[in-house]
Amino acid sequence: MTESQTPTPVLPDQPSPPTLGHIFHRMSLPVLLFCAVFATALGVSRIAILPALTAVEVGGVVRDASGLKSHAEELQATLALLQEDREEEVLPQGGTVYRSLVDTKIGSPSVTELLQIFRTIAQSVVPQANKAISITGVHHDALKKSLTLSGDVSGAGPGSMTVLAQFTEILRDDPHVRSLVAPTFSRLEDPRIGPHSPFTIVLTLQ
Repeated sequence: MTESQTPTPVLPDQPSPPTLGHIFHRMSLPVLLFCAVFATALGVSRIAILPALTAVEVGGVVRDASGLKSHAEELQATLALLQEDREEEVLPQGGTVYRSLVDTKIGSPSVTELLQIFRTIAQSVVPQANKAISITGVHHDALKKSLTLSGDVSGAGPGSMTVLAQFTEILRDDPHVRSLVAPTFSRLEDPRIGPHSPFTIVLTLQ
């Protein structure tokens, strides 16, 4: 009698371990979906949400972040121009306004110098009596650029008004004088000094 042989059991095929490429292939779709959703969310927030959250009102105009940056650049440029104008015209000695004022100041005699000039003119009107015209009062108005001379003509006899008229015309033609308000011509009698003519002349200076 023959011995029966027991069949050898067949083992199922063992699954092969997944490769790196297989793993990437299976993960690619979820990763792509996540990236797409994330990018869409970022785009929507940048376009619709962030501007609404970051917008502020400046000068009655609502501006977002980019608008604020542009507005700040415009303000800085305007401020720089204004500072340049101020420095050119007011502060430095090279500014045109400052230079003009300095030149005018240098070219114009002082009130003391002008008074000396006018006293010299007064002495020259009557050479034989150089004290006939006396200037006793002076008032200077810097804002109006005016100089008021008060005084008296005496020692010239009956011709005191004529002497005053000559003095007035010489002052009118002086290069330092722009215009002149002539005095009231009158001759008064005084027992001590004789005939005399008081005057007040208002000069507008150049």
